[in-house]
Amino acid sequence: MRRRVMRAVTAIAFCAIGACRDASFASPLPPASHPATPGIARLRATVDVESGTMSFEPAGSGQGASLSSAAPNAAIYGDQGVNVRIYNSAVVTSASVAGKKTYSASVGVRNLLGYRIGDEQGTAAPPDTMGIYVFLSSQPIVSGTSSTCAACVVTVKNRHGTLNFNGTNQAYWFWPELLGAANGGADTTLLRKTWVFEADTAVTRFNFDVLVSAAWSAPNENVWRVEYPGDSLPDTESEPAWKKLASNGGPTAVISGGLVLSLKKTKDSLTYVRRDSLRTATAALMEARFRLDDGGNSAEPQPGIAMDDNTRYIGLFVSDSGAAGRGRVGFVDAAGDGFVAGASDTLSAVNAFRVYQLRKYGADSAAIYVDGVRRVKVLYSVLPVTTAPLPLPSFVKFGLVGGATRTTMSTWDYVVYQLGQATP
Repeated sequence: MRRRVMRAVTAIAFCAIGACRDASFASPLPPASHPATPGIARLRATVDVESGTMSFEPAGSGQGASLSSAAPNAAIYGDQGVNVRIYNSAVVTSASVAGKKTYSASVGVRNLLGYRIGDEQGTAAPPDTMGIYVFLSSQPIVSGTSSTCAACVVTVKNRHGTLNFNGTNQAYWFWPELLGAANGGADTTLLRKTWVFEADTAVTRFNFDVLVSAAWSAPNENVWRVEYPGDSLPDTESEPAWKKLASNGGPTAVISGGLVLSLKKTKDSLTYVRRDSLRTATAALMEARFRLDDGGNSAEPQPGIAMDDNTRYIGLFVSDSGAAGRGRVGFVDAAGDGFVAGASDTLSAVNAFRVYQLRKYGADSAAIYVDGVRRVKVLYSVLPVTTAPLPLPSFVKFGLVGGATRTTMSTWDYVVYQLGQATP
């Protein structure tokens, strides 16, 4: 089971290729504020093994009421029957194996709010949807047994991943859908997701609390964030998904919790793209923590992050000069072949993990930050005109851009992009 973890403001250390990463540069993107949420409450699920039912009831306010600690890309709320309704099939019980049984139910979500949820766009359907999460705000606990069983436990068996919503490493299920306003004919998920729990055979009843996390369209929400934690394949195992664009192939692997991208031929490229509502006047922020493992001793731009708002291409890329891990960081041309004149800076330790930020201040200017320090700032008018053929939607991307004289490899810890605000 893959593990998706949103980087918190505290440092996290874990091992990568050949050595342990020193995660001394934690993501400086704090949670964004949210408007007041109507009727915030936890939804308490009760599974009755004997009757084969799972029911959801309001559980009153609690941990889920703290929006200040929520992920900036989504409103977090509950209140069954008021602003959302979670529904499910009958619970299916498996045969006993080694003193345990599994309990499964197919679950759907209905939107009871007066506006669309699951993405930031309130009009035409977006090219890529942020989706809907239902996550555990408290772990399952045993509330009934057929015999004395002090050691009985309940575990979640098929979570889609874990993410920090308003706590740490919270299990979730994800629907890649957006839902229309209540009673509008499209307010219910098209697909149900199967939830599976495992418990000791003596357990007859258990409970857990859940909350919904789903982006709201403006003006109900004005800042949105999408995170990719780097510990799963972006195009097939991440929620929401990214589209893989590769010329002449390009190996991709997740090794020791980091995404490893490599190009074995010159002129190759390997990037991951999400199309989103980024416009000329939109403020935006993109952040990634990565390292350039092997740059082929080339001064050409190699790994990087980029935005395209259908007017300008705003790309932050890193090069390797081959001198003791030194290189450059800067804005690149629309083809990614070279740095924009006067818009780059020297950079040491490009072969170590650094936190790179790309800030877009609407149509005014753009800036590059490395480990929290501003290194380059340019006027918006200096940035290259987009070469993407219209009406290609605006997009954000990360990965490797091929060059004429070298191959390259990089490792990625995480990637974040935020719409509506250029500062953390």
